[in-house]
Amino acid sequence: MMTKTSWLKRYLVFLVLLPSLVFASCSRTGREYCIRVGNSVITTAMFKERMKRYAEESMITDPMVLNGMKPVIVDDIVEEQLVLQYARDNYISLTPEEISIAEKGVLSGFSRKELKGVLTNDCRDTSDITSFIKTRLIMKKALERAIWPKINVSDEEIRDYYNNHKAQFYHPETVKLYHVFVSDRFKARKALTLLRSGASLDEVVREYSESEDAKNHGFMGVFTKGELPREVERVVFSIPIKRYSGIISTKRGYHIFYVASKLKPGIAPLEDVKVEIKDNLTNKKFEELYRKWIASLKRRYKPEIKWDVINEISLR
Repeated sequence: MMTKTSWLKRYLVFLVLLPSLVFASCSRTGREYCIRVGNSVITTAMFKERMKRYAEESMITDPMVLNGMKPVIVDDIVEEQLVLQYARDNYISLTPEEISIAEKGVLSGFSRKELKGVLTNDCRDTSDITSFIKTRLIMKKALERAIWPKINVSDEEIRDYYNNHKAQFYHPETVKLYHVFVSDRFKARKALTLLRSGASLDEVVREYSESEDAKNHGFMGVFTKGELPREVERVVFSIPIKRYSGIISTKRGYHIFYVASKLKPGIAPLEDVKVEIKDNLTNKKFEELYRKWIASLKRRYKPEIKWDVINEISLR
């Protein structure tokens, strides 16, 4: 699992360049810039820095491969600048409270030592983080004004989607498992005796289990057929729920399984997948409206891209 520190570092290294793109002065002209969107410009130095960040995040070391990604980088920059230009023209601003809440959400839980590890030379300092947060908030508010009010998913649309895509909601037979794992057969016998005499699973797991999931009360997960070793699957899919298996020997050691629940194969009812369908349809509508909106912003702000300049930019 990605730690909070590594998550923030990844988050910042990939996107922290945005603030330097937002407030570019329109006074930079001529050979100094390679992209212009409305009255904002991106200088060759900014573009080179963006390439550097992209290479680091994507772990691209081959200059030819990175050069081939320039159209992607250009598209990202142009879209960002179009949204930010819209925000400026529509007087979208932030309150100090909004900025403070967002900063706390991103930086909460970090000690000074952890934050120092995050703020490498690439990420500069906390003011860089603040600028980044402001930029993302402005873009979020622009989308909330321009797109989200137009999105509505009705119950009828959800029902139609469900009826036309029922195969999508088929689920195989599953079993929810807990277990006690020990490396010694004698300990396994003692554990099973305790369980069958009425001791709680949690108690036996704490005392006997040697598996890492002992910290999670012995919970293994939810499994479908084919995901477990054959000798385990044969047992856990055949015994009733709320029952313990016997001692099952595997290459790792000895297991006692507890079947918490089972789900028979079939198509999930509409009520169980309604939220999922609504989210999918909402995302689809958002993507469609976003693309049309970006196209309209391009017609309005007429981005200028100097490919001859961009093609000459290199990290060497």
